[in-house]
Amino acid sequence: MAKVSHAREDMLAVATQLFGARGYEGIGIAELLEKSGAPRGSLYFHFPGGKQQIGAEVVARVGAEVASRFRVLHESGVSLEGFIDQVFKATAKESKEREYCASCPMAAIATGFGSNDVILAEAVKVAFTSWETEIRIAVEARGLTKSNAAIFASAMLTAMEGAFVISKAQRSDSPHKNACRAIKALATSLLPH
Repeated sequence: MAKVSHAREDMLAVATQLFGARGYEGIGIAELLEKSGAPRGSLYFHFPGGKQQIGAEVVARVGAEVASRFRVLHESGVSLEGFIDQVFKATAKESKEREYCASCPMAAIATGFGSNDVILAEAVKVAFTSWETEIRIAVEARGLTKSNAAIFASAMLTAMEGAFVISKAQRSDSPHKNACRAIKALATSLLPH
């Protein structure tokens, strides 16, 4: 019986970690292969588009996972304040678990690729749009008007990703806590009176 290769999954898992820690441009193919333990020949077999394809697939995976987490939280029926609290508690926890040495892989990739990387740019755009959509749906269901929900979703996403970056720089969860307070204040100001 042939041995099942996990090279593809191993490379994506390692790429997610490394991109979060050092950004897209800070990681080379040789390091990806070394850390994943994948044979060199498997790289272009699994990823004929090379590093750019790996980056796009990492973005798609992280994007789908986070969109799903927003959807599950919305469907749980928590209040608007509870929704905000739980999102920023989760982001703070993720920063702590990474020992403040890595940010969200999405932020790291989004800020680290060149203008010629059209595939990555589109993948990041699709992922961030899906997050904004899930947040907008959740907050609209909790009382914000459609236009205010769109404003809120954009601001919350910006605060969330910014908190990851600043948390890494400061080696603290304070940016997540501060972003949470600010986003709660924004939500209150956008609710109909």
